Amino acid sequence: MRSLYEINQAYLDLFNKIDPETGEVLFSDEDIDNIAEEFEQKADNIACLIKDKEATIKARRSEMESLKERNEREQKQIDRLKRYLLQSLQLRNTKKLETVRNVIRKKNSVSVSIENSSDIPKEYIRTKVTSEPNKMEIGKALKEGIKVPGCSLTEKASLTIK
Repeated sequence: MRSLYEINQAYLDLFNKIDPETGEVLFSDEDIDNIAEEFEQKADNIACLIKDKEATIKARRSEMESLKERNEREQKQIDRLKRYLLQSLQLRNTKKLETVRNVIRKKNSVSVSIENSSDIPKEYIRTKVTSEPNKMEIGKALKEGIKVPGCSLTEKASLTIK
């Protein structure tokens, strides 16, 4: 079977089959019908392929969500087990435990805790500023005929397959 490009080219080639001197059409309705039928079949096959790939992506996303949830549950279990083991080491006042398969160490670290950020002096405050175009407002303005420098409405075509 020909590609969609080849089918479209054959369709365009048909209309070039007109005698330039007489204006006589050198193709039949059957030729157009054959190309139209081939186009319809090819387009239908492509649409089915698209639907199949969309279903595959949907199934993968679902599986990814399921795996993510399982990972989160297991990570919580790991965190609980670590806290449990750490408490047990602290209870026994043990900093290091060596077994045949593992070396378990209790490490101390220091981190900063913020109780009330409004009490912190300005020299210890980092300010982050972000800005981005508000496409909703720009779109509304452009549709109302207001010119927004650096912006325009772009019409896009999309495809729906059901």
